[in-house]
Amino acid sequence: MLVDLSRPVWKPSLASCAILPLFVKSPSYSGVGEGSLTIGSHSYADFMTYFGAFSLKKWRLYTGVDDLTPVLVLESSSPVHITLTEMIYRRLEKRVIREVDDAPLHTQDGWYRYVVSYPEGLDAQLVSFTVTTGDASAALRNVSYCADVPKRRDIRIEIATTTYLKEQQVTNNIDMIRKELLEKEEWGDYFHLTVVDNGRTLSGSVCAGNPAITLIPNGNVGGAGGFAAGMIHAVESGWATHVLLMDDDVTVCPESFKRSLRLLEYASDEYATATIAGAMLSTANFEMQQEDIGVISPERSLRSFKPRLIMDREYDITFNEELVPASDTKGLYSAWWYSCFPVRRIKATGLPIPLFYRRDDVEYATRIQEKEPLKFITLNGVCVWHDAFDLRWNAAVEVYLATRNMLIQEAFTPDAGYSMPAMIQLMRDNLIKHGRRFDYASMELICDAIEDYLKGPEYYRHPVGEKLFKQARAKAEKLQPLAQIPGVPDAIDIFELEQTANDENVVPEVVKPVETESKGIVHRIARKIKRSVRPQEAETAPVRESFDRNKTVIIPNDGWCRPWRILQHAGKALAVDTTGQHAVMRVRDDRRNEELRSRFEHLAQLLSEDTAVQQAYRDGREGMTSFEFWHGYLEEAKR
Repeated sequence: MLVDLSRPVWKPSLASCAILPLFVKSPSYSGVGEGSLTIGSHSYADFMTYFGAFSLKKWRLYTGVDDLTPVLVLESSSPVHITLTEMIYRRLEKRVIREVDDAPLHTQDGWYRYVVSYPEGLDAQLVSFTVTTGDASAALRNVSYCADVPKRRDIRIEIATTTYLKEQQVTNNIDMIRKELLEKEEWGDYFHLTVVDNGRTLSGSVCAGNPAITLIPNGNVGGAGGFAAGMIHAVESGWATHVLLMDDDVTVCPESFKRSLRLLEYASDEYATATIAGAMLSTANFEMQQEDIGVISPERSLRSFKPRLIMDREYDITFNEELVPASDTKGLYSAWWYSCFPVRRIKATGLPIPLFYRRDDVEYATRIQEKEPLKFITLNGVCVWHDAFDLRWNAAVEVYLATRNMLIQEAFTPDAGYSMPAMIQLMRDNLIKHGRRFDYASMELICDAIEDYLKGPEYYRHPVGEKLFKQARAKAEKLQPLAQIPGVPDAIDIFELEQTANDENVVPEVVKPVETESKGIVHRIARKIKRSVRPQEAETAPVRESFDRNKTVIIPNDGWCRPWRILQHAGKALAVDTTGQHAVMRVRDDRRNEELRSRFEHLAQLLSEDTAVQQAYRDGREGMTSFEFWHGYLEEAKR
């Protein structure tokens, strides 16, 4: 029996025509309706897109059905010409598989119905189709990729989202999930929605009497606590086989949920307990995929497993399907903007640690894999749109929480191949980078983070996350409108600034040594130059060159930019945010820099010597991830 596995999507989830190539490519749209797409006469619609193609290779991989052969089902208001196409990673162009002009069947209401089988044995990452019209325009409806697959598993997904004072965004997602899933006969029996309201500002009316929606008023315990509450509900209600953790401030296409369900229903034994890692596309660059699977680097920093991809390019969507981590790849995790995994893993592993925000998902994925290897499922069209990290710098998050929680994570789930000295060096490098940007507030936040880690696990057995975060936010530098800062431009092109200010965008000049009669002198000079440009020393050596106190340069305020070249002789830095409308004037203060360096080195010594703190975190892990602990923790946070 043919099963509907995936449906092309042609209605954008975001209100922008700029992202239509993610869905369908056509020179002539006469209209995009709720259930239909109209193509003008003598035109075409190409569905070899991020949301339109069928992920043939991935479906075979995840289901274990090697001979899985899709069947295209399509209904049109008038006769059309259909071209079946494929994309193969080893080739750079789209290939035609088959042309279809067969006389179609008719539906009861007079539409033309095409049922077209793809050839067996296709070796392609993606298959798709192009519809071409003749003298008359044509509307398309009920388009799907079907296949004959084994008996499906019983899968029920609890979507858990946590929110804090983002009423409009989360309400939009609630309404969409209700309309597209919960109230649809085909899908309603397989999804529930739990909304954990950390701000306790949502009205009970968001449930609208729908028993498939649960609203949980909660104290402000951050993302970790909110998702923990959602996971508790998913386990203790006993209904769900899987929990899908999703951020509140994302835009998501309903088809992402449906594809996730279908994949899990027909997953092979190898992938039956896998985690579906939904990709994050950028709300600033709608077609850019920022990340799907993350990796913890040997230095304990976080990065994407894949490079950034532009998903309106056919080669990129094909590469996205081809790139699968090897079975022995270490340090993988799925971020909780969209992550779906079995409830039984929660029962076996416990709940997150109370980190408030940042790295809770990383620690959890690491801990899960201590007991059982973790497989990841990724797929074109399973994604959310979210603000990119590099466009929303927040020192309280990216400096204080990232540093503190990195230490706590490593203490809870230590990596045998990693050492405290290496972690200290990473923090030292970060400290020096902030100092070179004259960002002494962030240097202080790093030191605060270490001190708060050294308080030990007992300190975090109570809901202190919000208090500590507010303290960090109060210490972080405060930006103000450019109009309030004397002598600066009214507006700044931040993207142009990133190109000109960041040393990573500058090609270094190659300086050839001057010929001299003395080989010994040349040799000594070469050795001196070599020593001076060693990467580690270049990052850690303090800047002691002379500077002009009155010289002001403009730099991005985020901590990822490296404007060493233009700051070398400057006395001030105007640090501008991504809007180009707000900034802070930083003043060079070498004395404060040295004081903070000294404070850090003192703390680094404590980290090196105080192994008892690390052991205390390790010993307290089981208790602080238990259901009993979290029930008490959440009740205390509500008081």
